[in-house]
Amino acid sequence: MNGIRNHALRVSDTIAELNRAIAAIGNNERAKALEAIQRLLVSEKEADFYESTISEELSKGDLDAREREDLMHLVRRMDYVADWGKEAALNLQMIIEAGVEVPKSLWEKYHAMTVELERAARMLKMSIDNLGVNEEQVIKYEREVETAEHNLDEMYFDTKKQILFAQMDPRAIFLMRDILHGIENSADSCKDAADIIHILLTAEQHRAR
Repeated sequence: MNGIRNHALRVSDTIAELNRAIAAIGNNERAKALEAIQRLLVSEKEADFYESTISEELSKGDLDAREREDLMHLVRRMDYVADWGKEAALNLQMIIEAGVEVPKSLWEKYHAMTVELERAARMLKMSIDNLGVNEEQVIKYEREVETAEHNLDEMYFDTKKQILFAQMDPRAIFLMRDILHGIENSADSCKDAADIIHILLTAEQHRAR
């Protein structure tokens, strides 16, 4: 569990840096955005390390098969959160390096989405921190993840429509679409991880009876 909590922290840090990068580029602070992307890559690499270490530990542990499988799924889904965040960041980096222009109003849409994504990742971490400690807090933060993901779903199509009607370089349209998909898939992975936490909690309650 210590390893899983550390992994959740690195995942949360990865998404926080994505949010900082999007906020910076929206303010035309390109150097600041690139610095955030570099920090994001470090956090994502650390998350990968924890994912690999935890999976190895689980494979040789003494947990029952179902619990081991659920924990492995949880760690994998959390890692997808960071993976998709990295995907979005690398596409953002290409936009910066290519020097293509994107309307500030569109960056504001993306920033609103990454604020919500950062909240989802932070609430996921809080839910994991409370596993085996405070059942009510686990449920509370798990539901917060679901709320954030639902909010992001509503923002997704509105932002996609704005990309469609924006007067932009075709390269920018292509990359902005990929950033949007990265954000959306990262949020979906947060929700998937929260669902697995719910399964773990339900299984624990059943064993306690």
